Amino acid sequence: MKFVFVNGRAAIVIRYWEERGSIADGGARVEIRRVEQAEGPRHRPGAAGFTVAPVGGGGGIWRADLFMVLSQPGTPCFHYHPQFERDDVGERSFEPDMAADPRKWVTAKLTDITGTLEQAGAADIAASVNLEEHERALPLMLAAVDACLAQLPAALAKHAVAA
Repeated sequence: MKFVFVNGRAAIVIRYWEERGSIADGGARVEIRRVEQAEGPRHRPGAAGFTVAPVGGGGGIWRADLFMVLSQPGTPCFHYHPQFERDDVGERSFEPDMAADPRKWVTAKLTDITGTLEQAGAADIAASVNLEEHERALPLMLAAVDACLAQLPAALAKHAVAA
C-alpha cells in the first residue's frame, strides 16, 4: 500500500519497501517528490489535476528509509538521502539521532517540512506548501509510517523461511 499526501507542489509518498542488494532490507520509505500541475481539456472546472513526478527526471527531492535488515532480524539499516543528484537518490547518509529513534527523527523532518525542503535544495517549492494543512495531515502521515513499519515482522518471517 502507498500513501500520498499532496500539498502545493510537494508530495509526501509513504510506503512499505524492500531493497535487495548485497543485503536485503525493508521497512517504511518516506519520500518527498515534486508535483506538477496538469491542465485538463478546455480548462473546465474539475478537469485540472496534478502529477506526482517520478524520482528520475528531477522529481525526487528527499528520502528516508526506516529499514531493518531482513536476513538479520533486529539489525537496523536506518538511513536517508538528503538531496537527490543526477536523477537518483545518491549515497545513503546516516545520523546518530536517526539511529537512536528513527520515528522521532522522521517526525521532526516532516514537522519542519519547510526546513527539510530547503535543506534538500527545493526551496523553490517550500512556499507552495500550506503549513496549516500540512500540520493537520501530519498525524495521518505518521499513521502511514506506522502501518508500513507494522509490516516488518511478516517480512522478516517470510525472508527467514525463504533463506
